[in-house]
This record gives sequence, structure tokens and C-alpha cells, in this order.
Amino acid sequence: MASANPPFEQNTINLKLAEMIKNLPEDQQLILLKQLLKGNLAPTLYRLIGKMTGYQQSALLEQLQEHPLKSISLEETEIALRGHNRKSCMLSIDYKVEGHNYEGFMLDISPAGAFIETGENFTAGQQINLSFSLPNSPRRLIIIGEILWKGLLGIGVKFDDIAHNQVELINAFMEGEQT
Repeated sequence: MASANPPFEQNTINLKLAEMIKNLPEDQQLILLKQLLKGNLAPTLYRLIGKMTGYQQSALLEQLQEHPLKSISLEETEIALRGHNRKSCMLSIDYKVEGHNYEGFMLDISPAGAFIETGENFTAGQQINLSFSLPNSPRRLIIIGEILWKGLLGIGVKFDDIAHNQVELINAFMEGEQT
């Protein structure tokens, strides 16, 4: 995916977009998501639910059955389904899968993994080599991971053997600290 903007300018735009989206109230984030998906929410929900573990599906079903007329808490659901917190972001990323190079955007990150926006047809279990910079560090992080799942909007990646200093940089970024 080629960019019309130089990388520095594109990163600045991405960070501004990520910050603006982060500051939107949840209902406006949902409206934006609906607009981006062109109102086609049900198939996206089906795909996301299909990628969940049996335990995660059971937890979601239980929450929906307990509160059918009340809106569900997205924050509670996300925390229940994930074993750890992630930070929303929009970082430019270069990655390699099966010898092919790709460019894209990382939309969230934690020391355990990330979500990468892509339309490529990857499958769970494929190795992925990631290269990206965090706003709090000039050095590029090089991390090897595994694709855990593929959804409509991208892939979930688990980091393998991440170095201690990389964990510290990601944690500092998640906490908003500058190093």
C-alpha cells in the first residue's frame, strides 16, 4: 500500500486521527464505525464472534442474555474477552509474512500483541515479522510474532519472545510517558 504523504507526515496524520477518535464519545465512535462499514454491521459482528474462543462466546452470550434490553458495556466486554489492556493507536508498520513485504497500520498494541489493519488473506498460525516505531522512541522495534486470527478489518498478532526493553517501551507508550 503506497502512501501519497511522506512517512513522517503520514505518521503525524495517523496520530492526530487516533487521538481524535480516542477523544470521541463511545456513541460517536460507533457512528463512525458504522459509517466506515457502510452500515454493514451484522456480517462484521458475525465474523468477529466466529473468531472468538468458545469461552469468549459463552461470556458474550451470558452478558447478552442477562441484559437483553439494556445496551451492553463495550468496555466490560472488551476487558472480559482480553487478558490484558491494549492502547489504541494508528502507527505505520512494515511487516513480512511468508517472504512477502507489506505496509499498513497498527490500530492497537500491548506488550503481548497488536491488531494490524489489512485486507490480505492471512491465516492463523503464520509467522509475521514486524517493524515499527513508537512515538516515544526514535528506534524501530523489530518483533517476530504469530497471526492468531484474521477478521474482516485485519489480523490479531501475538508477539513471540519480545525483548525486555521492547516491553518497557510499549508499556511507556501505553502509559503516555516519553522515554
